[in-house]
Amino acid sequence: MIEFASPYFLLLLPLLILLGWWTLLRPARRQAAIQFSDLTLFSSGSPGHAVAWRRSLPTMRLAALALMIVGLARPRYGTVERDVVREGVDIIYCLDISGSMQAEDFTPTRLEKAKQLTAEFAARRKNDRQGIVLFAGASISLCPLTFDNNTVQQFLKNVTFQDIGVDGTAIGMGLARALKKLQVSKAKSKVVILMTDGVNNTGEINPQQAARLAKSMDVRVYTIGIGSRGLTWITAQTPFGPQRQRIETSIDEDLLRQIAQETGGTYGRATRDEELEAILDHIDSLERTQIEMKEYHSYEERMAWFCWPALALLLLEVVLTNTRFLKIP
Repeated sequence: MIEFASPYFLLLLPLLILLGWWTLLRPARRQAAIQFSDLTLFSSGSPGHAVAWRRSLPTMRLAALALMIVGLARPRYGTVERDVVREGVDIIYCLDISGSMQAEDFTPTRLEKAKQLTAEFAARRKNDRQGIVLFAGASISLCPLTFDNNTVQQFLKNVTFQDIGVDGTAIGMGLARALKKLQVSKAKSKVVILMTDGVNNTGEINPQQAARLAKSMDVRVYTIGIGSRGLTWITAQTPFGPQRQRIETSIDEDLLRQIAQETGGTYGRATRDEELEAILDHIDSLERTQIEMKEYHSYEERMAWFCWPALALLLLEVVLTNTRFLKIP
């Protein structure tokens, strides 16, 4: 990087431009030192190269002054070394992919909207490790904890309802799987963001047990209930092909609120796209990564690069003015 240690000297450059304009463009006032009664003898002649070179002397002087001003501003070239200490957050996205997540009260479906907004959330967490767990009637670990949020976004993009072959809603199993991934984490903050649209109805581990385990591990669980209230449309696969049906969302909000409160997180209910986005934005504001940065600067002065050429131009201008381009008188 290049910077100026005394940049205020550069304010003299506009004055130098005005001086140059006045010197080079003002009408010349010429008074002959030797008077001739008749100039007919010189009318057919043309100025030699020496005259053209002599006219460059003011430009040479201005260039020297410009270089001197830049030199006085003390340009310096240096490097900056940074030691970054991250106090990041380890985040597991625990996503429900049960059949009811195909409901179309979100655009285009609950699952697709949850994937999209979670990917946008993940893109903002550049200093955190992130991973993904999916659950329906069982749970699977989809993406390990990683700093590469592009990988996380790609995994989210490819999530489908076929990733788990058992339908149902095993909230306890999904949360337990997420906690297992955080078991070896040494991060200062550990977080699970659990999104579901149903009621726990299967699984060997019940949600209350998983919540107590999360509390003992100092893991905050943010729970999000996804789905509008009342009836909504869903396109379901039947023996006769895809059929549109109406279903009613039933979310165990008391359970989700209890899990969040016990672990120090929060619960939010999203009944439309904008509410889900607002909940994730709120979580993003709560779980900020702390970064300590120390900078070390090393500079080399470059003043001489400008001052020596300026001095050389001034000396050359003085020599030429008093020798080859000497005026009489």
